[in-house]
Amino acid sequence: MVFLPKFTKIDESETLLEYKNYRFMLVERSRGVFGLGKAVQLYRLDGFDKKHIKELGWTKSDNHEGQDKGGSYLSGVVTYNQCKDAAVKYIDTIV
Repeated sequence: MVFLPKFTKIDESETLLEYKNYRFMLVERSRGVFGLGKAVQLYRLDGFDKKHIKELGWTKSDNHEGQDKGGSYLSGVVTYNQCKDAAVKYIDTIV
């Protein structure tokens, strides 16, 4: 059976992802030094529960290059669309 990801934009910083009969949420949040950076987080939705799965990548640097970026799936500064593609690849490895 072939599963195609379905992305639904909720607002400027949140996207619903339905894939492999699961529901996920991509959320872009302020991160890093003084919250100056932005990173996209992957959550799994289960009813009203939201469980953090993985930080996918940074979409805006906090200008603190020496800092450990917390094990993001993608390295460097990336686009939101790259994070969407990475979410599907990451989900394929865990489901």
